[in-house]
Amino acid sequence: MNWEAFWDAKAQVGDKQAQVGRVGTGSQAGIEKRIAEHIATRLDLQATDRLLDVCCGNGDLTALLAPRCAQTLGVDLSAQLIDLAKTTHAAEGLHFVRADARQLSGLNGPFTKMNLYFSFQYFEHFETGLRVLAEMDSLLTPGGKIFIGDTPDARRWFAYYNQPIKWLRYGYQKWKGKEPMGKFWHPNEFKKIAKSLGLQVEILPEPADLPYAWYRFDAVFTKKLA
Repeated sequence: MNWEAFWDAKAQVGDKQAQVGRVGTGSQAGIEKRIAEHIATRLDLQATDRLLDVCCGNGDLTALLAPRCAQTLGVDLSAQLIDLAKTTHAAEGLHFVRADARQLSGLNGPFTKMNLYFSFQYFEHFETGLRVLAEMDSLLTPGGKIFIGDTPDARRWFAYYNQPIKWLRYGYQKWKGKEPMGKFWHPNEFKKIAKSLGLQVEILPEPADLPYAWYRFDAVFTKKLA
């Protein structure tokens, strides 16, 4: 899947939630505020933190997190979504730049906390996910945390694709290279990545009041103190 083209096209849609792939989740303001609270809790955000928000999309969530931190940088592969974020959100200490999650070394680090929410599924191979987390780790301070939130759970694949017609559609889209769900990750893959990078990881269920909790999970990676 050409995810850059996919998200550039999404940026042209008027609905703010559809721009970042969330649909059918109720009140936009209400759900985004709830998600921001969830992220802030998982990361234990503090006023002194320097936050990197990877795959920030249109910046709506980033802007809700920014007041809790000293500095916040949102990055996304889609230039169109970054343009939307810059146009829509302006605040002291909040910045947006286009960057590929697979190559973050050019950013002005380090960061004490990092967020990647509702997007890890778009790294469709284990090696790609490992590379993304390695790039994030390279910019993370000792003792810092990375939150990978709202990731489709491979153990619940059949809970999501729960009808034969969905299996057929999945197979057809996969064959065409246009399957929009990306990869369902297994928590054990996250544990393997953590071990490879020397990080600690905690696998967590999503709170039941979040819209996709029935087939997704969270993970918090922590960098050991030097």
